[in-house]
Amino acid sequence: MNPRKRHFVITYLVLGVFLTSFLWANFSHTAESSNSHNMALGTVSISDQKFKDTFAVVLEAEAAGAESTQIKDFVDRLNLALNLTDEAETSAILDQIKAEASQLRDIASLRSYYNKIFVLAMVPVAALIVTLCVHYALKRRQSKVEQIMNMKIREKREAQNV
Repeated sequence: MNPRKRHFVITYLVLGVFLTSFLWANFSHTAESSNSHNMALGTVSISDQKFKDTFAVVLEAEAAGAESTQIKDFVDRLNLALNLTDEAETSAILDQIKAEASQLRDIASLRSYYNKIFVLAMVPVAALIVTLCVHYALKRRQSKVEQIMNMKIREKREAQNV
C-alpha cells in the first residue's frame, strides 16, 4: 500500500473512532440521567402505590425524551390529583395520566431510537467526507509545492530590451 493510501485509511479510521466515541459519550449521558430520575421516585413519600406508578411512568416518558411542555402538563395534573379529596376522581385522573404518559414514552423512545440509528449511520459518512476533504487539500498543497520545486531558473535579459 502506498503512503498516500495508508495516510487516507489512517485518517478515515481515526475520524471514525473519534466520532463514535463522541456519540457514545452523549448516549451514555442520557442513560445516567434516567438513573437519577429513578432515584427521585424513591423520595416520594406518598403511600398511594397508584400515584407512585403514575409518577414512574411520567419520569420514564421524560427520560425517553418527551417534550418538556408535555411533562409539565403531566406534573400539573399530578399535583391536581394530589390536592383532590375524592378518591374516585383522583384514581380516574391518575389512570388517564398513566395511559397518556405511557403512550408519550413509547413515541419518544421510538423517535430517540431512530435518531440514534441515523446519527450512528452518519458517522462513517461524515468521517469519509472529512477524510476526502483533508486528502484533497493535502494533495493540492503538495502539487503547488511540486510546481514551485520544478520551476527552472531563467536569466533575466534586460540588455536585449534596451
